[in-house]
Amino acid sequence: MKFPISAVLPIYNCKAPLKRHLKKVASWATSMQEIIVVDSGSNDGSLELAQEELTSFGARFIHNPPGLYQSWNAGIAAATSPWCYISTVEDPISLEGLNHLFEVITRYDADVVISPPEMRNQNGVEPVEEKMPSNRLSDSFLNNAIADRLLTRSETIALLCGFLPHGILGSSASNLYRTSLIQKQPFPEDFGHCGDTAWGVTVSPVARIAFTPKECAQFYCQTSFRPENPTEQLLRHRRLADLARSSLMAHASFNPEVAVMLGWFTALDHSTELLWNWLSEQHTYQKNLQAKYEGGIISYLTRAFCDEWKKLCS
Repeated sequence: MKFPISAVLPIYNCKAPLKRHLKKVASWATSMQEIIVVDSGSNDGSLELAQEELTSFGARFIHNPPGLYQSWNAGIAAATSPWCYISTVEDPISLEGLNHLFEVITRYDADVVISPPEMRNQNGVEPVEEKMPSNRLSDSFLNNAIADRLLTRSETIALLCGFLPHGILGSSASNLYRTSLIQKQPFPEDFGHCGDTAWGVTVSPVARIAFTPKECAQFYCQTSFRPENPTEQLLRHRRLADLARSSLMAHASFNPEVAVMLGWFTALDHSTELLWNWLSEQHTYQKNLQAKYEGGIISYLTRAFCDEWKKLCS
């Protein structure tokens, strides 16, 4: 039996991890209606490896300029099945996991079904304690004997807009999407690595979201990230919050529930912005204090050296 799912596999110079990832893909490839590989100009043999491993499964190969969400959107635009799965390298899923996501999304006629990823270390060998918001929501479901649920509009807005700059979507490789929705509303491409979150806040007033606490895929945690100071984080939060507010405002006038949640979000965002502003000010103050301290020490040492040098020369 083939699921009416288009599996989109974006690749770009990832030959080493791709080889391991493709072993997982092969376990469910024959069950997909179509597989679309999006290559962004790989020159390390990634494309050739994917062609070698997936051509026999009838995979289609398309090319798109580099860009994380740009490549996602290119594959989604080419999809022809009712449902779409995004298979990001190093976030493997099992056939059982795909089957569960498909069962839940069709039972609820949802636009998206979200599941918490199984958090693993960078090599995928060992579990880690780190959790995404979806893992914490899963804990609540399991602790209260909830198997899965179609979220209400208020729950959807709270969960998609309440963790900025994160979101309940977690890893998209743990989710299944209605193709027509993500073709009509592609993933934003100008929010850095927060494109999933930006997409979530955009569709929160309208999308039918189901959640299951079952871990359907794994997420390999990265061990290093580019450091960000509170000012950068504040600016990122501000952009996402403005997007969320405008999305809610567009539907609030004819949906009282959305209007209520707009008020909730405005209050939440005000408190969050105060916190980010305070952290940003503290960070700036500490940097200035450090610069003055270092400058003072250097100036003192320079003056002391010059004084001693004058004494020696006189």
